[in-house]
Amino acid sequence: MYEPFESVRLPLKARVLVLGTVKDLVAIVSLDLLALNDAAAGGWRRFKRALSDIIPPDKIIIACTHTHNGPESVALSGLYRTPVYKSWLADVERKIRDAILQAATNARPCYPSVAVEELAGYSMQRRIPTPEGVVMSDSLQPIAPELMARGPVDRRVHTVIFHGVRGEAIATLVHAVCHPVHEMCMPHISSEFPGEMCVALEASGEFGMPLFLNGAAGDINPPTVSGGPAYAQEHGRALAALVRRHEGTLCDEAFRYIHREILLPVRPEAGMPQEPEALARLNAIAIGSLAIVFIPGEPFTQTALAIERASPFEHTIVAAYAENTIGYIPTPTAFEEGGYETGPGKWSYLGEEADALITVAASQMLAALHSNNTAR
Repeated sequence: MYEPFESVRLPLKARVLVLGTVKDLVAIVSLDLLALNDAAAGGWRRFKRALSDIIPPDKIIIACTHTHNGPESVALSGLYRTPVYKSWLADVERKIRDAILQAATNARPCYPSVAVEELAGYSMQRRIPTPEGVVMSDSLQPIAPELMARGPVDRRVHTVIFHGVRGEAIATLVHAVCHPVHEMCMPHISSEFPGEMCVALEASGEFGMPLFLNGAAGDINPPTVSGGPAYAQEHGRALAALVRRHEGTLCDEAFRYIHREILLPVRPEAGMPQEPEALARLNAIAIGSLAIVFIPGEPFTQTALAIERASPFEHTIVAAYAENTIGYIPTPTAFEEGGYETGPGKWSYLGEEADALITVAASQMLAALHSNNTAR
């Protein structure tokens, strides 16, 4: 049941990183929301056009952190039809537009360094098989050690620091894989553990502007769901502590970018339209040995690992919850097992082929970038 929030514990923000050349810029927007879809955005093309005059819509990449403590922004309820929601959405558009303009105006020469560490104890495979079927891990408290050891799960944290010509940090991009549900179903707004991480890094003054990209967390939760703000703070500060250990390798080659759209199949029983909620917008960027591919919706860890294995890049980051959400993207195994993520419903409506189609598309985009093929 959806109810109004009573307070703001940690503000929701849009953090913008503009990359590229003077004549060819790409904006990455890390947005503290669960997600956005075509219906809730008032039409995705319209929404993207409203965000900037200086960067084309297909070169603005929206990546939601997936906090569960923000406005209901994926049309699961009727909130998106109300005047107060439409007013809020217009304010979101204006603030993202202002942030993109500010980031582009203040852009300066930089070079990235990449580091990879592992953060244990804060994420787990949440789909647990039982004789009665697959259940969510939060229903099995306290979590037994053998459940924490189950895979697949990706506990790596990728950190990309963009350094200025004097070596100072201009921005710090952090990628980790986990549902932000420490404060789910609580009566306050919060940017959750990604926001806590950004607050901690900002307080140090050593990392420029921090921003968070969530990974393929469709089947990944923290050990405790709805544990409260203290758990979110602990998780965020643990990530920040890992970032402070950054000893990265440099990537100083040319910037490349590619965008692709594919229409995915929809299961008829889900009751969703084929278009536009099944149009997957994929983006990928590359800087030397580093590639970041942005996938919409909620892919599973196994999917991201398959894309990474096929990638020709030394470092490949698979960011999820990008652009318009297309719901869960279960693997074939998940469809066989069943469970919440397979639906069908507004949160899970894609056909069983979607996982393979997205994996192939993402892999092709990375291969094209690696061969410097930037055909749109």
